[in-house]
Amino acid sequence: MSKKAKIKNTNLGTSPGTLTYVGKEVNFETKVYWTEYNVEEYKTYCFPKLLDFKLDLAPDKTYWLNIDGIHEPQVIETVGKVFDLHPLVMEDILNTQQKPKFEYYDEKQLFITFKMLEYNPYTREVEVEHLSFILGNGYVISFQEERVRDIFEPVIQRLKTSAGKTRKNGADYLLYSLMDLVVDNYFVVLEEVAENMERLEEDILKNIKQKSMTEIYSLKRELTLMRKVIFPLREMISNLIREEAPLITPNTALYLRDVHDHVTQVLETLDSYRELVASLMDLNLSQASNRMNNVMKVLTVISVIFMPLTFVAGIYGMNFDNMPELHWKNGYYYVWGIMLSMVIGMLYYFRRKDWL
Repeated sequence: MSKKAKIKNTNLGTSPGTLTYVGKEVNFETKVYWTEYNVEEYKTYCFPKLLDFKLDLAPDKTYWLNIDGIHEPQVIETVGKVFDLHPLVMEDILNTQQKPKFEYYDEKQLFITFKMLEYNPYTREVEVEHLSFILGNGYVISFQEERVRDIFEPVIQRLKTSAGKTRKNGADYLLYSLMDLVVDNYFVVLEEVAENMERLEEDILKNIKQKSMTEIYSLKRELTLMRKVIFPLREMISNLIREEAPLITPNTALYLRDVHDHVTQVLETLDSYRELVASLMDLNLSQASNRMNNVMKVLTVISVIFMPLTFVAGIYGMNFDNMPELHWKNGYYYVWGIMLSMVIGMLYYFRRKDWL
């Protein structure tokens, strides 16, 4: 597995609300998409960095502003001016190290931030993407890190084809749909991790290697990272439902309870996987110990076999004149026969004792 890149926090020591991007270096330009829809129609526009954007909300439509790329603070600042966002909200949007949380600002905007997880099959690592959402009266603003694949594509397709309930409900249901999509993807990542664990178990049982132990520790690190990212999300959704947010209707609150149940299920599965990883470590150490025991057993048997042979060879290698065996005509062959008989006898004895 590749080594994870460290993210340097460059906003340490700055005043609260300072807009500084904290995350991996990105070479792409931010893409901004504006979507408006209701039951009858659906429209979407692309605004390069919001240069031509004007806010004009109709009460009979739901609006979705999707910011694909948070590495340009000036774009986030423009969004903040258009939608009157709090400086602390914009700071959290730009900080990819921010933990999952939600905040209400003047009961007019609900800010939510948490993480999207994706499994990289080439590096066998879990990649974390920082997501932020703002729910307002009739609109949702989403912020995601720049990626080759748009993680919200399934929701976009449902809106285009008018499939499901998304276009029939308001902005709070759109927020639920996006959150539910992210949580459902956790199960996909768990399936990939489970397959990786099964492969490691097969490798350990077939042939113990130092690489297997390295991969087990890497897998343990990935599971710890996933739990660290997902665990606060359960508490966040629970508090969000319990507080009865004014921007979230009772109907959508029921769906959020379902998301809460899914997050709980993911955490329970993660805990079981962490126990399985500990079992893999024990299995790996046990296999290594068994292999070492087998090697030591073979070396011990060889040593035991050659000890009497060395004794016999040492005696007849002294060449004393009064040794009668030295003058036997077939003495050399007798010694070879005795030595071979000793070897065969010891091998038979070891086999009877299941030592070989």
